[in-house]
Amino acid sequence: MIYRVVTYDRTTERMKGSLTVPPSVLGKVKEIAGFQPRDDGRGEYPLDATQTGRVAQILGFRPEADRFYYCVEPFDPPEDSGFQEAEAVATNP
Repeated sequence: MIYRVVTYDRTTERMKGSLTVPPSVLGKVKEIAGFQPRDDGRGEYPLDATQTGRVAQILGFRPEADRFYYCVEPFDPPEDSGFQEAEAVATNP
């Protein structure tokens, strides 16, 4: 399971971006976000201004609290299906 910090636009509530939380700092980010020891890892954790500032400092981003709100969320990346795009075949007329 991968975790990321997701940015949502305050006006539209649409997702605007995300930043993967590296495994080396995941424990600290989960602690700041308030994950519980028995957490199943499936919920989203909205960050308040203090939490956002602390997580931003760890991950190296500049929060824009007036425009966005931030959550820590799990993310299951899609599995490799084994299919690759076919290369375009050039044809000569």
